[in-house]
Amino acid sequence: MNGKSISRLILLMVLVIPMLSIFSQASSQQVYYIWTNSPQYDILPYSVFIQPLPQNYTLSIAILLNFTNYETLETLTYQIANHEAPYLSPQQFRENFYPSSSYVNELIQYLESYGLVCTGDYGLILTFNGTVGEIEKAFNTYINLYLYPRHNVYWFGLLGIADIGPFYYYSNNVTPSLPYTIGKYVLGIVGIDSFDPKVYPVIKQGWKVELGNPKDQSLISSVLVTPTIIANYFNFTKLYEEGYLGNGESIAIEGVPECYINASDVYAFWKEFAIVPRTAGLTVIQFGTYIVGQSGENELDAEWSGVFAPGAQVYVVFSDGYVGGPALVGNLLNYYYELYYMVNYINPYVISISVSIPESYLAAYYPAMLYMIHNIMMQAIDQGISVLAASGDWGFESDYPPPNFHIGIYNTIWYPESDPFVTAVGGIFVNVSSTGEVINISGWDYSTGGFSVVFPEPEYQLTSLIPNTPIAFVRIYPDIAFVSAGGYNIPEYGFGLPLIFQGQLYVWYGTSGAAPMTAAMVSLTGYRLGALNYILYHISYSGLILTPHGYVQGLPAWIPITSGANPLPATYGWNFVTGSGTYNAYAMVYDLRLYYQSTMG
Repeated sequence: MNGKSISRLILLMVLVIPMLSIFSQASSQQVYYIWTNSPQYDILPYSVFIQPLPQNYTLSIAILLNFTNYETLETLTYQIANHEAPYLSPQQFRENFYPSSSYVNELIQYLESYGLVCTGDYGLILTFNGTVGEIEKAFNTYINLYLYPRHNVYWFGLLGIADIGPFYYYSNNVTPSLPYTIGKYVLGIVGIDSFDPKVYPVIKQGWKVELGNPKDQSLISSVLVTPTIIANYFNFTKLYEEGYLGNGESIAIEGVPECYINASDVYAFWKEFAIVPRTAGLTVIQFGTYIVGQSGENELDAEWSGVFAPGAQVYVVFSDGYVGGPALVGNLLNYYYELYYMVNYINPYVISISVSIPESYLAAYYPAMLYMIHNIMMQAIDQGISVLAASGDWGFESDYPPPNFHIGIYNTIWYPESDPFVTAVGGIFVNVSSTGEVINISGWDYSTGGFSVVFPEPEYQLTSLIPNTPIAFVRIYPDIAFVSAGGYNIPEYGFGLPLIFQGQLYVWYGTSGAAPMTAAMVSLTGYRLGALNYILYHISYSGLILTPHGYVQGLPAWIPITSGANPLPATYGWNFVTGSGTYNAYAMVYDLRLYYQSTMG
């Protein structure tokens, strides 16, 4: 553990607080403080007060709602994550853990009594319009204008976002509060500060696949590393021969908010690069009309997940300024809503996420959204949904990016992949010959790994059967790795993996592809596996599998990676480049199925 990580660990003692203690207060208290909107989160250090925000200035805000019966939920989630209790249906989860309609109506009526106007109900998000004066009175706070005079934004004493300032923003300077019975399920307020939309365009730079530039021929592989090459080398083809195609399964993909995809690109890729004939389709679900561009990221996700799971239906969900309209774009509300919709109304077997947020940013400045997403991850695994997310493309702690893909964000890992209920997928590089044969594989040098500043060490890290899994005291990632770059005679930031985008053939790199390919592999099991890390860390390199009912013998599925560096080296056993390693798809599906059959079958 390096010095930077040790200093973060010290900070962690303050940051890691049980969810229940953050939001629960004794019912005898008359006032409920919304601590996620405390000035320590909303006002940037070194900011200069300018003036109060005018009382007649109109703001659009959103109220984020927490789950109910939280202590019961945490106990149940632990049991389900360990595959010791049955999954819930979406309806069962909502009936047991969502705030009641009577509570929601009481909250709306209370805020409307101060003059706020309710503009939308999005499940666990309520949106309102109101003047500064009305909002200040309703929440017992004050909203002021500030100047942030510095060029860079920092988190936990380290550089976070480079070259973003100086800028003006507004924020509350008193922790908001409500009467206890009104506020007891309010997780946070969005829109009473304007810092979050300021950083949103910067974060969004990471929400795109890095496409090859044909003008720079030295980075373009003359040989495409096609799905067929990958499927043959990693033994997907044996699965297809035995009928494991993902029939009846569903894979849901988190869309880049305010974007869209061309279905014709996806279908063209499926036809051109099919490993075996694809029998399932594509469903694109789009909310809202505030669209700013086409998402190459999500076309990649759909193309590669669909070709590796030819029988699984692929869903891509976009929320394009839907939650609260254009005035609330940039607060990650639409990002959250896509996950909320997938979990509640698609209930897929697997979710693949290649659209992520810096964990340190959320922990330092926007904890309410972090806890909102963590909640929906809990709901996902309680319903038996496995969630996989790309670990990132910027090296250890995002401090070592490829020379052709700087996004100006440092000293962080990414969320939701750092969530203990999410499987973070790191990267490997596939080196091929001039004829397309795989020569060797190695850890991809830009695969992101590191330490969480939010989550303590999960049980599966402590009981891991993977050699050299560190005792880190905090959540570490990645958990698993798959193909993120490759080609013939190119550097590791070169391009050799195909993508059809805007009707043309492009090439790409990034863990963005590793997540949907691994999600496809999971879907081939034919089972709802839920919290995948609780299984993966209990599959040994020899194929011995630890289940809640004892050991069973499976197949050796892991392929340990012992070369490559991010710059921490990939060594035998767990490492910060590839986690536990990459996998033989046939053997991994066999082991995952065996675990399920031994535990829940």
